[in-house]
Amino acid sequence: MSPSIRISRSWIASSGAAALLAVVSALRAESLAHDAVASATTPLTTPTPQPQAQPLVTVAKRKQDGMALTVKRTWWSAKKDQIEVSLTVKIPNETLKLMTAGDAKSRQGLLVEFRHADGAAFAECELDLGQAKTRQVVFDARELYRRGMLQIKSGICDPDISTEIAEQTIPDVKPGDVAVLKETSAADLLSATFVKTR
Repeated sequence: MSPSIRISRSWIASSGAAALLAVVSALRAESLAHDAVASATTPLTTPTPQPQAQPLVTVAKRKQDGMALTVKRTWWSAKKDQIEVSLTVKIPNETLKLMTAGDAKSRQGLLVEFRHADGAAFAECELDLGQAKTRQVVFDARELYRRGMLQIKSGICDPDISTEIAEQTIPDVKPGDVAVLKETSAADLLSATFVKTR
């Protein structure tokens, strides 16, 4: 085999490698250009919405003498506020003089008074009969302040007992305040302190 043929084949091989490198370089340049255009025209990914803040829940609970008092204020925002007051009484009950569930149907004068830590009363809720069963009765008051309107579910709450104005708000109870179950013409029956739960 002559030296000229070997040189020719070597030249062909080197030319092919050079061509291959040129093609690879061209493809790489085209890919980079495509990525640049894609990144410039593709919109940014919309961030996942963060969950809304948990509502502020303030609760007072107390069990005594066959009675269970629960008062809960749930505050979502300035336009959405809720108060729930519930008193469950086992029958018969000597403290409230409820010997049968039927006695509760005509029972009036039960209320929950809200007091600051220093004992000063600032609000109250009158309780209505929610349900009556053979072994227990439930008195409650539920109100919701939504979009500027007070929606009364049962019972009546007065958010400011220092005035005669019917305010369209929920009693502004805070941790440390006290809920006191009482009768309109009698001494305190049961009390519970509000604590922040969330």
